[in-house]
Amino acid sequence: MSDSNNKKSDYSKEFAQRQAAAVKESNSYSMNNEYLTNTQKAYIEIWYQSPIRAFWIGYILSTIFLEGIRPVFPAIFASLIVGYLNTKLKEKDFERLLTVFTICSPFWLYLFLVFELVQNDIAWTSAIALFIVSWSGLGVAGHGIQNTWAKGILYAHPKYGAAKALFGIKKFPFEKLTDDEFIDVRKRGARRISYLATFLLVIATIIWIKP
Repeated sequence: MSDSNNKKSDYSKEFAQRQAAAVKESNSYSMNNEYLTNTQKAYIEIWYQSPIRAFWIGYILSTIFLEGIRPVFPAIFASLIVGYLNTKLKEKDFERLLTVFTICSPFWLYLFLVFELVQNDIAWTSAIALFIVSWSGLGVAGHGIQNTWAKGILYAHPKYGAAKALFGIKKFPFEKLTDDEFIDVRKRGARRISYLATFLLVIATIIWIKP
């Protein structure tokens, strides 16, 4: 009886360890993953990075052409639009977008920031914030839309959810250990938070769009 209990205990510990490893893998996307080809990984990076580039391109263009409007707000809406469009794209669309994505290099953002700082047309705090956004994607509104869509497909790192939708992947190996009865609840919660944040963002834009 004791041996039987020990075996059950060992199995439970092993299962818990495997489950924890699967959850960690599902939440930490790696470019070294073995599930996607190099081309698919490149497409997923375009999908993930495009709202970030839309943000700073919107910021640059609004700074140049829309002097009466705070540039951050057109930048926010540019990222929102791209984030929404990313939920409608197919795998074949990313082959065309690869060239556009390559042309819209962060080099132009950094050049713009240096120029604006030299001209004293942008505060150091704004320049630092733009650099952080470009490097990390922190606070980019378009991510809220596309990431919520991706998590609705697979409650894991958004890149895995997007890959599953774009490339017709039926199931990742780690899903066997990460699925539970609370997945649907978490998905609904993520959607509600995303909708609320987007609504508040639109209201804030209407109120504070002018300097």
